[in-house]
Amino acid sequence: MAANGIIRGKLQLLDEILGNLRSLGGLTSEQLDADWRIKMTVERALQVLVEIVIDISHRLIAESGQTPASSGRDAIERCVQMGALSSTEPYQRMVQFRNFVVHMYERIETVFLVDILRNRLGDFERFRDEVLAYAEKSNTDE
Repeated sequence: MAANGIIRGKLQLLDEILGNLRSLGGLTSEQLDADWRIKMTVERALQVLVEIVIDISHRLIAESGQTPASSGRDAIERCVQMGALSSTEPYQRMVQFRNFVVHMYERIETVFLVDILRNRLGDFERFRDEVLAYAEKSNTDE
């Protein structure tokens, strides 16, 4: 399975969003609390990044001919079982964050957003690299 156009397009969007978030610099909780527009932009960008991870995971499962995953968490676990991802960590944390943003949206602590911006953006690049490596390996196995 070569990374198809849909997966490549989603990975391209992932890279674009990561670049946009990095362009904001080292934001602090105080800055996010002081400017609701930046805070909401960061929240939405992070949510979209996680949605990309989940969407690609579901697509990899579908392309392998398996039955659909029942949730984002299940999709991550199955991608690990398939060898597309090396471990469920940190991807399960991404899914937890996404669920928190979607279901507990009124209580997003800026300290969590800042932690992700400072310490976790590389996890999305790791995901991209693992998916591309899996696609390349799968392509050579065919």
